[in-house]
Amino acid sequence: MNDMEFGRSLYKLYHSAVKLEAAEVKDNKNCADLTVNELNLIECIRSLTKGSDGPTISSIASELDITRPSTTVAVNKLVNKKIVTKTECANDGRSVRVKLTPKGEKAYSAHHSYQNALVKEAKQYFSESDYKAIESSISKLLDFFGSKAENVEPNE
Repeated sequence: MNDMEFGRSLYKLYHSAVKLEAAEVKDNKNCADLTVNELNLIECIRSLTKGSDGPTISSIASELDITRPSTTVAVNKLVNKKIVTKTECANDGRSVRVKLTPKGEKAYSAHHSYQNALVKEAKQYFSESDYKAIESSISKLLDFFGSKAENVEPNE
């Protein structure tokens, strides 16, 4: 595989995964009205939630590497869909905490289950040693792209 084919393969891999996920979303009653980006936002909120405290808009924006205004717009869409709630921070009236509602938890669980099932299915295509090599390669690719992206401004 030459360099151009490798680049195209990475691009195709990403877009195929998103396409599969979008198809799954349409068929799942717990997330039928959600986009893949919204599901990723839900996953981020869930991962940043500590105890009873949900994350702030700033921490979500930082984690997803998007601007705070874009994060606010996306969170407000989830509020309108009754997926999350926003509450003022007790110690800082300018900040809000975002928490999943029961409906949001169901969407998270459905998304998480789908991702686990897909990975489990994909693992069947590889021997144990091939899978370990792929894990190592993905880790290296994440390090490479992550280091390149560190100095890039957040996307809208």
